Amino acid sequence: MSLLRSCKHFHPLARLAVSPLAVARLSAVRDFSSRKGGRISETSVFIQTGHKITELPVVVKKVKDVWELYRRMGIDTKVKQPEDQHLLALPKKLSEEEKEIISGFNRCYNSSSIFRLLEPIPSSEVTPQVAAQAYRKIVELENTYEARNPNNIENRRSDQPHSFFRSAFISSLLDIICNSKDPGAILEGLTSVMRDENSDEQDIYKARLLEELLVCVTDGMFPLQDICKAVHILSIFYPDHKKCRQVADKLWFGIIDQSKSMTNEDIVAVFTTLPHLTKSRNMILKMLEEKAAESWQQFKTGDVVEILRVLQELKYDRISQGFMRMLSGWLAVNIHTVTEQEMLAIVYSFLQLEYMDTALVSALEKILKKKGCQIMEFDLISTICSYCLAMRIRSPTILEGVGQYFIEHHQSLTVPQVTAIAGIFGHLDFHPANGFKFWELLELVLDLKFSQFPPVDIINLLVSFIYIEKFPINFTNKLFNPFFLDRLHSQSEDLVAISRQQLKLYDTTMKLECRGYEGPFLPKDTNYRMINTDNRVTRTASKLLDPMADVVGDISRLGKSVVLSSLPLHPLYIVDLMVYPTHAASLLRFGFQTNNSNNVAVLVLTPEHYDQTGEHLVGSQ
Repeated sequence: MSLLRSCKHFHPLARLAVSPLAVARLSAVRDFSSRKGGRISETSVFIQTGHKITELPVVVKKVKDVWELYRRMGIDTKVKQPEDQHLLALPKKLSEEEKEIISGFNRCYNSSSIFRLLEPIPSSEVTPQVAAQAYRKIVELENTYEARNPNNIENRRSDQPHSFFRSAFISSLLDIICNSKDPGAILEGLTSVMRDENSDEQDIYKARLLEELLVCVTDGMFPLQDICKAVHILSIFYPDHKKCRQVADKLWFGIIDQSKSMTNEDIVAVFTTLPHLTKSRNMILKMLEEKAAESWQQFKTGDVVEILRVLQELKYDRISQGFMRMLSGWLAVNIHTVTEQEMLAIVYSFLQLEYMDTALVSALEKILKKKGCQIMEFDLISTICSYCLAMRIRSPTILEGVGQYFIEHHQSLTVPQVTAIAGIFGHLDFHPANGFKFWELLELVLDLKFSQFPPVDIINLLVSFIYIEKFPINFTNKLFNPFFLDRLHSQSEDLVAISRQQLKLYDTTMKLECRGYEGPFLPKDTNYRMINTDNRVTRTASKLLDPMADVVGDISRLGKSVVLSSLPLHPLYIVDLMVYPTHAASLLRFGFQTNNSNNVAVLVLTPEHYDQTGEHLVGSQ
C-alpha cells in the first residue's frame, strides 16, 4: 500500500490510466532526455489486464515549481498558472496577419528569403503557427536545393544547413514552438525535423521537440486526436523502426487518460495507432473493444472499413470473437447503406482475417438477392467467391447468384475474376442452376483467353471442373502443348512443382473417368520424392491400427498410408488405412487391370474436408 500511495502523488496520469487495473511496481527512474537539465524522466509500470501482465513505459515530468507541485497533489489554486494563462491567450485559428505571412513563405525560393522575411518581425510577435510553417518551408527548400546540387560543397551560403546562422535561427523558431504548448505547432515541428536530414543538429532538434511532446501529453494538453497524430509521426520518426515503436509506446497513458470521453471518431483514430504500438497495444485494443461495443450502432461505414483495415495489420494479436461478431452484426443491420466499393473492402478484410459467422453469410446472401446481376463492381463478386472458397461456405443462394452473374457479365470479366468465379463450383461441389448455359459460356471464355491465364491457375481451374464431372477434354491439346509447357516451367520453382503435380492429377483422372480421353500423356513417376501429409490424419490412422487389428484378427492384413502404385503420388491417391482380404494380398501391387474389389479402404476425413455445415464434402474429396 505504501508503494501505491507514493505512486498516487508521483504520477497521477498513471493512476488514472490504470484505475481498473493493477500496478505491480515501479522500476528505477531514469532520465529520458539526453540533454542536460531535461524536464522528464522515464519509468515503467506493470499492469495486469485479465490474466496478462505487461510492463509499460511511463513518462514522468520533473516538478520544479510550487504551481506544478500543487497541481500534481490535487490542490486547487485560485490564481491561474502561467502556462494556463498562456494557453488561454492562444488563438484557436489563424489570424489574417498569420495567413499573410505564411502565404509569403510560399513565394520564397530559398531559405535565405524566409530569414529576410521574418527578420524585421520581433520574435515575441512570431506566433507558433508561423514559426512551425517557417521551419517546414525552410526544410522543404533546403531539401530541394540539396537534391539539385548534391556536389556543391564549396559554395555554401550562410543560410545552408551546416551554418551557425541557420542553427541559431532554427533554435529560435523551436523556442517559439516549444514554449507555445500548441499541439498543432509541435506536431508540425516534429514532421519538419524528421525531414531535416541535412542539418548537423537534427538529433538535438528531435530530442527537444520529442521532450516537449511528452511533457504536453503528460500535462493533458493534447487532445486525443492530436495524440493519435503524434503516434503516426513517431512511427517513422527514426531510421530504426524498433526505436520508433518504443517512443510511440510512451504515449499510451495519454490515450487511456482520455478514454472515458471517447467519441466514435476518437475510437477509429486510436484504432489506426495500434500497428505502431508494441507493449501497450494489447491493453489499448481491449479498451477499444469495450468502447466500440457501447456505441457500435453509431458507427459509419467508413469507420468500420478503417477498423477492419487496421485489424488486418495486427497479425499476431488475438482479436476477441465478440468484437468480430459486433462488426458482422453492424454489417447485417446497415447493409442497405453500404456501397459496392465499401462492401468490397469489408468482404476482403474478413477474408484476410479468416472470420466467418452466420450474420456475415446472411449479409452476403442479401447482396446477391437484392442486387444480383445489377452489381457493377466485378471485384466484389470475385472477392465473395474467394471468401466462400476460403471459408468453405456452400450457400446455394450465393452460388446460384454467382452463376447467373457470370452468364450476364462474362464478357466484361478479367482473367483473375474468371478464375475466382469459375473455380468455386468445383471446389465446393456445387452445380450452377443454369448449368448448360454456364458451362457453354465458360468454355468460350477459357478458349478465347487461354493464353492470358497463368499456367498454375488454368491447371487448377480445369482440375476443379473434374471434381464435379465436367471433363474439359477440349483443352487437353492446349495443356500438353510445348508452348504451354514452356510457360509452365518459366514460373517460380514452387509454382512449377504445384503445376506439375496438378497436371499429373489431371492426366490420371481424365484417364480413369473420361471415356474419350486419349492419354495418359505424362510418364510415370520413377524418382523418389516427398509428399506433404496431414499429421492429424497420420496420427488418427496410427491410433486405429490396433483396434482394427483386433477386429480383423491379423495386423499383417492392415496397411497404413498406402500409396497406390499405378496412380500419381498425390494426397488424393493415398489410402489412410487399407484392409486386405489376406496377408498375401497385402504383398500385391495395385494397377489399372488388377481386381481390388476385396480390399477395404479406410479414409480419415478432417473438418477441412467438409463445408462449414459439416454436411457436404468439398469437391476434391
